[in-house]
Amino acid sequence: MKKNWKYGKATALLAALLLLLAACRNKTADHSQHGEMPAGHDHAALQMTTAAAVYTCPMHPEIQRNEPGTCPICGMDLVKKETTALESHEHSSHDTAATDLDFLLKPTYEYVLTTIKTVRPERKTLAASIEAPGYLAFDARKVQAIAARFGGRIERLYVKYPYQPVKKGQRILDMYSPEIATAQQELIFLLENDATNMVLLDNARRRLSLLGLSLAQIEEVEKSRKPSLSLSIFSPFDGLVFEKAMLAPASPSADGEMLSASGSTSPTGTTGTAGGLSLQEGMYVQKGQRLFSLQSLATVWAVLEFYPSDVSSVKVGQAVSIRIEPFEKPFLGKINYIEPQFGPGGKNLRARVYLENLGAKLNPGALVKATVHASGRSGLWIPKAAALDFGRQKVAFLKTDGVFQSKKIETGDASGEWLEVRSGLSEVDEIAANAQFLMDSESFVKSN
Repeated sequence: MKKNWKYGKATALLAALLLLLAACRNKTADHSQHGEMPAGHDHAALQMTTAAAVYTCPMHPEIQRNEPGTCPICGMDLVKKETTALESHEHSSHDTAATDLDFLLKPTYEYVLTTIKTVRPERKTLAASIEAPGYLAFDARKVQAIAARFGGRIERLYVKYPYQPVKKGQRILDMYSPEIATAQQELIFLLENDATNMVLLDNARRRLSLLGLSLAQIEEVEKSRKPSLSLSIFSPFDGLVFEKAMLAPASPSADGEMLSASGSTSPTGTTGTAGGLSLQEGMYVQKGQRLFSLQSLATVWAVLEFYPSDVSSVKVGQAVSIRIEPFEKPFLGKINYIEPQFGPGGKNLRARVYLENLGAKLNPGALVKATVHASGRSGLWIPKAAALDFGRQKVAFLKTDGVFQSKKIETGDASGEWLEVRSGLSEVDEIAANAQFLMDSESFVKSN
């Protein structure tokens, strides 16, 4: 009995709900027939359009059909859904706005939307400065050769390894030579048998001097009247020992490229056995054969490399500020010589700066970074921060219609915080003051 009562009560509630929904639908239809609109609404703005009919459920708007029917959820009749002119206008406005903002869908390397500070290129005259990487090399003008003035056998070698420093007057080797022994015996014979013949005696002494004997050695022969079978050879000057002049080895520059010395540079390496010298005790040498090369460290070269775009601005005599690792203060000098040919394997031009090497503190092979101070240059200049450097090319961000677009530019000289622009921009262009802030993804790097 109780169960039937609950069932009847539920049926009555459902019937009342259906009657209420039907009354609402009739009232809406009456308002439509009599043109009645709610207060506060513009009838013209809400005028119905004749677009394609769509039928939907009042209780379940997600149900939409192309023809009349009933709702599969609640069973109510589907009503026609109309689109007002206002909605149509708003939809059209959204389409127009979307068309205007199509650039936002383009790749990030083409357009960037931001409020970063902008600047304009300025046309003025600035004292240009050129940056150039380089390295230190031996001064080829300070190389001296020690050659054998006579043939013979090396009895004792006092120089054992490459780069060994020697002083002027230091003994470097002892050599036995039959030619030297014969020349000494001729002097002794004249002294014992024809001591008054000064012409022959002077000729004999001169011959020993030309063969490499010092005045002290000749006087010792005259005093002892015995020939010396082993003759000592002394260094005529200070320097580092090499067997022969060699090309400077390639050294990495500051931007990662390899720098190698031209054929005119001085030695930085040797040939031989396992880091030693090829000359050994007991070996025979011929008359005129080069024994060693001595390289002075009194001065060194700073070999600088300039890109083709900077060659026209580099002149002999220009002031140069050179920073050398690990010294804090820069070394000052000037361009002393510009090589008449481009470096091997590249299009970079080399120039030399001669530096005094007080205390032999500057070691060849050290990397340097030079700043050449050129004369004033008139042109179009932008801040260095406004250009993004990709090595072989530079990019600036040009502002157009509120957005920034990347643009390739060709640059020239630099002066302090300013960079010369040779092509790609004009004075009326507006560019980002700091281009680094706009490089936001690897797609930008790959595209450029």
